[in-house]
Amino acid sequence: MGETPHSWNLSNFEAVRDGSDDSSNSPKPWEQPEFKAKAHRTWRSFQRYIWDDPDKPAIEKKFLLKLDFFLLTYTCLGYFCKNLDQQNINNAYVSGMKQALHMGGSQLTYLSNVFTAGYVVGQLPAVILATKIRPSILVSSLEILWAVFTFCCASVKTVPQLYAMRFLIELCEGAFFPDIIYVISSWSDSIRHEKRGGKRVTLFYSTATMAGMFSGYLQAAAYRNLNSVGGREGWQWLYIICGIISLPVGVIGYFFNPDFPENTRAFYLSPAEAELAQKRLFPSAQPAFALYLKSTHHSAYQINVWPTGQSAVGIIVQIAAGMLSDSPLLNGRRWQAITVMQAGTLLGSVIIAIWSVPQGLLFFAYYISFMSAGVPGIYYSWFPDLMPHGHEMRGFLTAFSNIASYVNQIWVSDAVWRTAEAPRFRPGFIWVSVVCVVLIALSVLLQFLEKRDGKRRETVAREAEHVYIEAPGDMQKV
Repeated sequence: MGETPHSWNLSNFEAVRDGSDDSSNSPKPWEQPEFKAKAHRTWRSFQRYIWDDPDKPAIEKKFLLKLDFFLLTYTCLGYFCKNLDQQNINNAYVSGMKQALHMGGSQLTYLSNVFTAGYVVGQLPAVILATKIRPSILVSSLEILWAVFTFCCASVKTVPQLYAMRFLIELCEGAFFPDIIYVISSWSDSIRHEKRGGKRVTLFYSTATMAGMFSGYLQAAAYRNLNSVGGREGWQWLYIICGIISLPVGVIGYFFNPDFPENTRAFYLSPAEAELAQKRLFPSAQPAFALYLKSTHHSAYQINVWPTGQSAVGIIVQIAAGMLSDSPLLNGRRWQAITVMQAGTLLGSVIIAIWSVPQGLLFFAYYISFMSAGVPGIYYSWFPDLMPHGHEMRGFLTAFSNIASYVNQIWVSDAVWRTAEAPRFRPGFIWVSVVCVVLIALSVLLQFLEKRDGKRRETVAREAEHVYIEAPGDMQKV
């Protein structure tokens, strides 16, 4: 009897991957000498740079396609919604919320700190809970709750009420990033030896920049078309629309989130595919550009739309960086991509800190300052290579790294990104310039340490091959 897809076991995967399957001995169409075959080979080489090796066994490509379609689609949508609900406060602030709630001084900064506090508080408990409660249940339920709290933001009457809602939103959102990266890295372990996880994590992370871009367009449309509709202002409609977008994504998570390879019950994965995965297991603090445009008396439409170009730069750069870092050109090395992205932000920050430059150059600086938007995606995709055997450690450090970045935002925003410094934010951009230099140096250091640890592991492996066990009368090599 012929085997059905679900009757495949792990030995079938290994036979196909190792080339022991009989069909692998026949010439492939692209191995022929004709011109058409040469064009086919060129296309397949291009595919290796853009996404994955086209020479993967068909069963393995099908497995990865399922993960990309269900897991990556859901995580990108969820992270987009998270950052959309996070970014909308800036667009609402410059589009009428400031006047409606009588905000003044550095209340936007304080609002950001309350927001960050909720995010920090929610992360570590979420990672701990993810080991007890399935992420498909935990994260999805919290996403539905933050959608509800986003709706509530449209009805606040005072700044303290807005503080409370934003804290609750981030308390729920705090679970999403560390738990989802934990899940993605668990499944990405199944492709880690090929170093193809960078573009997936980077694509996931790029949705944060897309959300910032989309939020500007969304607020501009709400301000133009929905202002005063139903007795609500445009900034209130922004919160309502964001909640409408987030709510169904939370529901999708109950079905698309596969949990971990060792306990998955995803409807789209066969038992053999889950077995395969198990066996292979081993932002700026202030809307600076928008506030600059507001100070120079640009229209509400320009204030909301022009800064989206920063997000466009970030999206293009980080997706390109993810693809190149996985491609044969860089072969999974991450430090070059991080260095180039940080260098772009460094240049932009230095120009803005100088300030007394032509307006065109200042606009250029604001846009290229977003080149480093993709650094976290590359950085987190580096974790499986830096810690190849630390499954739990990667989950912990993902949450810890993210918490540390947000804790830093609390004191950094008060120290160098105060709203009173708008629109120039000179201390802030000086700080960014210093951080860029430090991160470039850190990426070079991590590359050195990764190579050193790799050599040590190779040495240990070679020594293990020459262990002798003493037996009665002689020595036996094992």
